[in-house]
Amino acid sequence: MGEHLPNTLTIKTKTHSILDDYIIYWKDKLGTGISGPVRSCKKLSTGERFAVKCLPDTMKTRMEINLHVLCSGHPHIVSVYDVFANDVQFPGECHPRPRLLMVMELMEGGELFDRISKERCFTEKRATFYMKQIASAIKRCHSLNIAHRDLKPENLLLKDNSEDALVKLTDFGFAKFDNGKLMTPHFTPYYVAPQRILFLFQSCDMWSLGVILYIMLCGYPPFYSETPSRQLSVEMKRKILTGDYEFPEEDWEFISPAAKDVVRGLLHVEPIHRMSVDDLEQSPWLKKNAPETVLHSPSIIANKNAQEDMKIFFSETFLTMRQRKNFINLKTPFKVNNPIIRKRQRR
Repeated sequence: MGEHLPNTLTIKTKTHSILDDYIIYWKDKLGTGISGPVRSCKKLSTGERFAVKCLPDTMKTRMEINLHVLCSGHPHIVSVYDVFANDVQFPGECHPRPRLLMVMELMEGGELFDRISKERCFTEKRATFYMKQIASAIKRCHSLNIAHRDLKPENLLLKDNSEDALVKLTDFGFAKFDNGKLMTPHFTPYYVAPQRILFLFQSCDMWSLGVILYIMLCGYPPFYSETPSRQLSVEMKRKILTGDYEFPEEDWEFISPAAKDVVRGLLHVEPIHRMSVDDLEQSPWLKKNAPETVLHSPSIIANKNAQEDMKIFFSETFLTMRQRKNFINLKTPFKVNNPIIRKRQRR
């Protein structure tokens, strides 16, 4: 399963200065990925605007670019157009250092959850519009034996500000590829097939998608901490590992059974029984017309404290997912600072 992926880049790397082809707007910081900041740039020959990500030239970042390039070209994955290998000196550095500059399509519509927070009439049907696109991106990755492993709201971007703008997946800094030698420090390669490891990695993508869908439908994560500590408590560990989450009636009463079935399938604690991306695409909720039920999640997602808490949730849970051998042994997220969660916690 999986073909050999060379350490060299699968896109032709240019060694002449990127400044011969592009103007980089160093002060126009678009975001910060796992392995480096993203800025805007303009192609001198055409005037087209792009995004450029500057990374240290290491084996790890070459692998990141390799995997991104392999997935690139799909309508729901941010495209890569150029890669430059240049020596770049940043302020405060004594001398230039080898770096890779990855030129990508510019995503001008911002993050998906920012868009949802501003929607005046966000419905279940609208949620399926976004979920179909995210599922398509994940299917592309999984079909190439790639697990993204960092599926979170900040990595789901919109092409532009139009109502029906495409959603695209970005940032392959934690992605894994099965080249027949896939292994992790928590598995002994003599006893665990690489295909099994890849399957577990990919099932984590689906679990993450379940968390994203849960938040999309109600505005808050399925798991939360009773205390502000970010250290994993025994009770919190039990909740996540046993799938102990709820559909509180006041928030889920009018959400369709089909949508809840998808959430349950994606958040199943056993990877072997968890929904695959094919299962998701064939689910009645995505295949048939979802109801026009108006959701209250945008007003909760719009809360700045809730947004910050969600970022902590994903960063903390992913950190432990990547370290733990069962890939679902997660850290405590946080004490959510929004009224609905506080109401739940007072029960």
